[in-house]
Amino acid sequence: MSGTLLKKKVNKPYRNIIIIGVGNRLLGDEGVGLHIIDNLFQIPMPSYVNIIDCGCDLLSLMSHLNKPRKIIIIDAIRAGGKPGEIYRFDCSELETTQAKMYSSHQVRTIDALRLLKQVYPALSNCEIVVIGIEPKAIELHTGLSEEVRESIADVMRLILEEISLQGMPQVTPGYSLL
Repeated sequence: MSGTLLKKKVNKPYRNIIIIGVGNRLLGDEGVGLHIIDNLFQIPMPSYVNIIDCGCDLLSLMSHLNKPRKIIIIDAIRAGGKPGEIYRFDCSELETTQAKMYSSHQVRTIDALRLLKQVYPALSNCEIVVIGIEPKAIELHTGLSEEVRESIADVMRLILEEISLQGMPQVTPGYSLL
């Protein structure tokens, strides 16, 4: 993927849906959200979808928020499942769940979302979905574990369903990882 394409996508004017990849590529499975974003950049998206690689800093999103209808956050989340297990939470579920969810970011996903909602009251009418993938190993390593890599096609399908893109290219288990 060229750096120009990434810059072009990130700077594209926001429409209605934001898809955000969160993670750290240097910590193995912790980077799964960013690997998924790389794959999404390869799929032609409608103009109302903005794809953002925000690395480890969800708070950097403040400059991209402009009355979104829906925000989808993709991140590695430790919730006690098997490596590669996929979770889907509405923001309201994250705020009330008793499950212990951990993230290796400086600010936990739920804490960043709470802060963003306080700073941008318009987000109270926005549907916020978090798609989490259970990591196998978060350690100094640039690749993904086999279990997490195998879950990517299912996560891609889930994201395309979330943004209701019927007729978009089908994602198969052999979908290439960049």
